[in-house]
Amino acid sequence: MENYICGGTKYFYNENRYIVLPIEIGNLPEKISVEGNELLLKSEFHVSLVCIKRLIEPYGEAAADIEQKILELFCAFVSKNAISFLTYKDEFRLAVFEERKSIIVLCDVSNLDKFPQLLKSELGIEISIQPTHITLYTLEPDAGIGLNSKAEMEAKSHPVAVPETLKKGLGII
Repeated sequence: MENYICGGTKYFYNENRYIVLPIEIGNLPEKISVEGNELLLKSEFHVSLVCIKRLIEPYGEAAADIEQKILELFCAFVSKNAISFLTYKDEFRLAVFEERKSIIVLCDVSNLDKFPQLLKSELGIEISIQPTHITLYTLEPDAGIGLNSKAEMEAKSHPVAVPETLKKGLGII
């Protein structure tokens, strides 16, 4: 169940405790083959902005209060610094974690790099800047892989060549 936040329909907070930015994508192949894996197009697309789930883990009984404070801080931040999708990068990666596999495309969004500084100054919480990407294809239907820091992205994924039809569908070529 998705819950739109910040008084609008631009950002939502999903059941996995991620703040995400929905993205509309059309015109992509339903399946692709990459490195011997046939992967399925996801049913919805988004850029994960903040993984609150991991931020609140150390707080035990106070986690719900911290979660609410992070959400309020995020909404106050985006009221003055809209976080918006800018462009796809011509960089695709195959992410692998346990039995799951997915194809991601890296992308740029505006202003997200400023939020970790605010989170640290207001709540004393340090986070890495989220490597902005969109999961496009998955081995199991809609089963993505969390890549919440540059270190996680490097550990769980590697660059991969994708079919030209995918790049064309995203307008990269």
